[in-house]
Amino acid sequence: MLEKQIDYIITKGVHGIVAAGINGEFSSMDLAERKKVIEVSVEAAKNRVPVIAGAYSTSWKESLELVKFSEEKGASAAIITTPFFFRRPTDEGLYQYFSKILSKVKKFPIILCNVPIYSLIELKHELIESLLLKHKNIVGIKDLSGKPDSITAYAGVFEDISVLIGSDRLVFHGLNVRCDGAVSAITSIFPEYVLKIYNVYKEGNVDQAWIEQEALTGIRSLLKRFPSRAAQKFIFSKIAGEESYVRAPLRNLSQEDKDNLQFILEEHGLLSLTQTATM
Repeated sequence: MLEKQIDYIITKGVHGIVAAGINGEFSSMDLAERKKVIEVSVEAAKNRVPVIAGAYSTSWKESLELVKFSEEKGASAAIITTPFFFRRPTDEGLYQYFSKILSKVKKFPIILCNVPIYSLIELKHELIESLLLKHKNIVGIKDLSGKPDSITAYAGVFEDISVLIGSDRLVFHGLNVRCDGAVSAITSIFPEYVLKIYNVYKEGNVDQAWIEQEALTGIRSLLKRFPSRAAQKFIFSKIAGEESYVRAPLRNLSQEDKDNLQFILEEHGLLSLTQTATM
């Protein structure tokens, strides 16, 4: 199934893939499973697009292990984030956490991730600046705060590294404040919508890019009626011709959910997008 999904979104035109990322249920996997996802993703991409490996962990040793594995298997970069489940760690503690990883992989490109919704910690500008002074392999920041002001601030301060938007509803905003791209959950099923925003914006058609953003936001609103990851897996089952399921504590769609989602997809012409793929 993973190979099918990677081939599908590459065929649709995506510029890169994040393997074992936040939307990919990494927190439900053990370390061996996460490594397998990264390895299979690199092999399935076949050098057509970069593969960025998710190396999130509460343990810097485990995160480092994932980063090193990703480098060995041919990933293009890895994403690391603030450790979750810690109550207000100090800035010095966070600096040490990141430095212990970065000092062991001095050349492999690393993207830092700000994801306060899960880690409860904001990735402060001062911390990033301190890390950049010592570690030259930091190549980007991914912002999953969902806050326009946070994205604007990162893009304004860190002009020499990439800033990536992690929220589907803020793709246009991010591009408008000079972010470099987006890591999008909905791209795993409807990549056309995010690519339209990016492409028309880069062509200079800002008004049309805003219209495309409104279309994307509308689709996200429709899908919010259902458990998001389960809904995405159901939709991709229509593309791949086989079902997959989420793991507890997430819940799968009930039959009523499936019927309602099927109706919404048909009512809004979204099912036709999935039927254009040949798997």
